[in-house]
Amino acid sequence: MAVFVCRVGNPEGEVLGKEIQATSLKEAEAKLKDSGYHVFSIHKKIGLSFKGRKVPMKHFLVFNQEFLALVRAGIPIFNGLTLLSNRIKNPVFQRILQDILRMVKEGHSLSDSFLAHRDRFPAVYPSVLAAGERSGSLESVLESYIEHEHLLFTTRKKLRSAFIYPAFLVLVAALSIGVIINFVLPSFADFYKGFDKELPAMTRVVVSISLFIKRHILMEVGGILALILGIQWSLRTETGKRWLEKGILKVPLLRNIWREYVLSQFCRTFAILLEGGIPVLDALETLAYTNPSIHFSLEIQRASEMVSSGGKISSAFEESVIVDELTLDMIRIGEESGSVSGMLKSAAEYHDEDLSNLLGGVVSLVAPVVLLAMGVLIAALLIAMYLPLFDVTDIMS
Repeated sequence: MAVFVCRVGNPEGEVLGKEIQATSLKEAEAKLKDSGYHVFSIHKKIGLSFKGRKVPMKHFLVFNQEFLALVRAGIPIFNGLTLLSNRIKNPVFQRILQDILRMVKEGHSLSDSFLAHRDRFPAVYPSVLAAGERSGSLESVLESYIEHEHLLFTTRKKLRSAFIYPAFLVLVAALSIGVIINFVLPSFADFYKGFDKELPAMTRVVVSISLFIKRHILMEVGGILALILGIQWSLRTETGKRWLEKGILKVPLLRNIWREYVLSQFCRTFAILLEGGIPVLDALETLAYTNPSIHFSLEIQRASEMVSSGGKISSAFEESVIVDELTLDMIRIGEESGSVSGMLKSAAEYHDEDLSNLLGGVVSLVAPVVLLAMGVLIAALLIAMYLPLFDVTDIMS
């Protein structure tokens, strides 16, 4: 999605500057008019965007907990933000809060002020604040959001922990094989040079690879670094993310983990927005560009179009590859009983539990496979090195 800079007037007669995400200028203008704004000017934001690092999630959660406590105590938002900006130790976060304070003082809403710094915070946060402002229940919306972010933070920690041990095994295997290829095999190659008899084919191949790697070590290290940097750069692009997700969706275990994570985030965020009084269509538009899955974001956009034509939420996601039958059934029940947000929360809890079970099985399944592959590869190298010595008498003669 592109970012459009707009100058609009609200129903109260105020002229405001806004930024909005949309796929085209017409769509951005339509969104503004649907929200009740009169559009004076609108143009696509151009130029290089040097995004800063996001505010650390630990600091952001602490900020929201303290902000919620101040809101509960009845302290005005501006005073509360002023107090918190003086307490923040992170200098980047402190400067951002001071700029947000300036915008609030100028008359901008809290959600628009945070939207101006959306690259530094979770993408859905400004929409959550807008939900609280629109419904007049900022306290309850913030409470739900904090609970949501705590669960996400815990889930991300579980994801990292689940893959740390297999990654450590791969690193140890790579280092071991590197030592064997670069130091051990060349010594054996020098030792075998004095033999007149031709070495076994397996030994010749391994020795040739070893000597080639040793001669071009600098070029190979540079190539590996370039590959890593290239992958990092490509994963920041939409095309790279799409290819990565396609790869994940083709691996059964990773596909299940990714789907449960995406669905959990979708259901819980959707519930928070609906509870805050955000209309279904606006909530779906927000979810379309804040969901971590590019594939699912496209499905949400298609679902939003169906809902805008009068369709039900559950019907709009019937063809989805990501949304499972259980989630669809819970949404249907919520539509019939008038408690969609409550059923979405229940669905999110189910997916959280399922995700925890899947992550628990990662180490027990992946670690033995990595160990087996590492053992087979190292054993093959050792056999290739010592194979000529099994018939050393014949070689020496």
